[in-house]
Amino acid sequence: MKLGTSLRFLFPTSPATHDRFRSILATMPKGAFIERPLGAYSADEQARNLMDVAAAARAAGLDGLLTGDSHGGNPGYAATFSPLPTVARLMSVTGDMPIGVVLLAPFYHPFLLAEQIGTLAAFAQGPLIVTFVLGGRPPQFQAFGMEERSRVGRFEEVVSVTRALLSGERVTHRGRHYTLDGATISPLPRVPVEIWVGGTVAASAERAARMGDAWLTGQNATDDDLLQQLELYRNAATRAGRVPRPVLRRDIYVGASDEEARRVVGEILAEGYRGTGFDQLLVGSADTVVGQLRRYREMGFDSVMVRHIVGDHQLMLRSFERIGREVMPRIRDL
Repeated sequence: MKLGTSLRFLFPTSPATHDRFRSILATMPKGAFIERPLGAYSADEQARNLMDVAAAARAAGLDGLLTGDSHGGNPGYAATFSPLPTVARLMSVTGDMPIGVVLLAPFYHPFLLAEQIGTLAAFAQGPLIVTFVLGGRPPQFQAFGMEERSRVGRFEEVVSVTRALLSGERVTHRGRHYTLDGATISPLPRVPVEIWVGGTVAASAERAARMGDAWLTGQNATDDDLLQQLELYRNAATRAGRVPRPVLRRDIYVGASDEEARRVVGEILAEGYRGTGFDQLLVGSADTVVGQLRRYREMGFDSVMVRHIVGDHQLMLRSFERIGREVMPRIRDL
């Protein structure tokens, strides 16, 4: 089994962030998804912590690293780190570990994006992973001057055109949202670039089967949902002539004991966190987390991308140490 990590990209800007989060949460239905800013308050400390975490992931022997995407951050509430420049900086400490981004596809022009990926690949020592998700909230579409209803069409154009450009094709494209006339990029990627498609609903699994080299599941999916979507994905991939490659997405914290881990994470869940609960997390001692990963391997996932649920930097680094020392050696042969 392979285990990679997804990094935090949304951070609080002051103690008032947490009050604002609680007020937003109070207006949401129970179990609704909402991203919670966690971590340091200053951008320079947040950046240093990201470097620490990337180095810790490599030291732990993880199999890949992704950083996520958001737009239109309110400085009075949260700071969002843009994924492409973040990954470019993190490459200085990740070595040949596969590294990449999760992108809200509708907000990118495929020509510019393909050029940026080609440039990233020139600096990369290992494979790149570009994960496209539908995502986006109404205020983000408004900020970009886009209609939210255009997002599926934009998504499909961005993924297909970006892939064609990265493969070295001269692309002429007349789409509803993008037009290219004989476009090419240089430099072309000199390392492998994998195109993943992520999402939380059945339709995203179907899109991944048609358009992606892998499918990254939603982080909050229940086991029942995962089983249903996994079957749909595999069948659709077979019809599309692709080899299915499902990648499970989960949040994690490996503690010194089950009791310590559940206490730390329980405090976070009690305030509301992404509309999730312990059943959708990898939380506990190393023994417990290995057992949870074994269960997902039996379900059909041989790759997992995890993001730490804790915002405390030292807790996160200690969890990475336990993953490297007590988890990674025991899941290799699962």
